Amino acid sequence: MIIDRVEYCNYYPYGSAWNTAFAFLGTMTPSAEETKYEIRGDDIYAIIASYNTKKPHKFEAHREYIDIQCLLEGQEVVESTALIELTVDTPYDPEKDVTLYGKTESRKTISHLIPGIFIAFFPHDAHMPGVSVGDSPGFVKKVVVKIKTDLLRL
Repeated sequence: MIIDRVEYCNYYPYGSAWNTAFAFLGTMTPSAEETKYEIRGDDIYAIIASYNTKKPHKFEAHREYIDIQCLLEGQEVVESTALIELTVDTPYDPEKDVTLYGKTESRKTISHLIPGIFIAFFPHDAHMPGVSVGDSPGFVKKVVVKIKTDLLRL
């Protein structure tokens, strides 16, 4: 997992796929249309969606893609932990590239995501995005860029 300011993305030596993803992120504004954007076909694409945050729920992890998540509006908490800390709740779905895991009270990292900050999740990172800051749900608009994992291997 990496969490950093978007303007520091060039400090990570992941090559052209990483740079392409952040070039796209640099064009995003809160008025961006909520849809799927093909950046480089199935290799790199983005989804923009808005929703209300909620109480902690299930962790998720992906095998084929890394997630780079960045808020355009609002704020949310993202919990994360290592896969070895979790028990599978819903087995891997290759069409959605996701495995769901039960909530755990074991070691986890809690990150506060706001606009201008990105968080990148790799296949070994289980994450629970969309958690409310405090007790009340809040509106967020988020862009998630998906990069095929093989494109970042050095």
